[in-house]
Amino acid sequence: MEHTNDQQSDKENDQTNPPAATNLKPEAITNDPLADAVWDHYQPVIDAAGKWRPEYSPVFAMLCDAFARWMEVTEKIRTDGGKLILLNPKRGTSYRNPLLDVQAQKSNEVHRLATAFGLTPIADAKIKAAPIDGLFKGGLFGHLLAGPPG
Repeated sequence: MEHTNDQQSDKENDQTNPPAATNLKPEAITNDPLADAVWDHYQPVIDAAGKWRPEYSPVFAMLCDAFARWMEVTEKIRTDGGKLILLNPKRGTSYRNPLLDVQAQKSNEVHRLATAFGLTPIADAKIKAAPIDGLFKGGLFGHLLAGPPG
């Protein structure tokens, strides 16, 4: 097959100037509205601070997913009345709400990963990023953390 000069030029251009891969958001994040919102909010902030590299995508995806799971379990605890202690009606014994363990695990994971990306107050001093309190005070998920209306 014969190539025209334009086709050859386009092919050479594609090889020398590959499309910019700025965020490489995984499909698992795109398909999760909470994780997707976290990604869309913080990835550009990290990028604008000059601290983003495409190879960070997998770890940043873990942060977004962990935060989304933390939000879900926190909301589940809240909608279940915020009970820390539950009662086993068959045995008449009380036990710690197991969702608290999941919440603590996700909280630790979020903190560890957020620190790596400069999204905690101390890490922010090293990496300029959006202040984390914007996330909690009317920011990205402020409506969920505000508690029940009224």
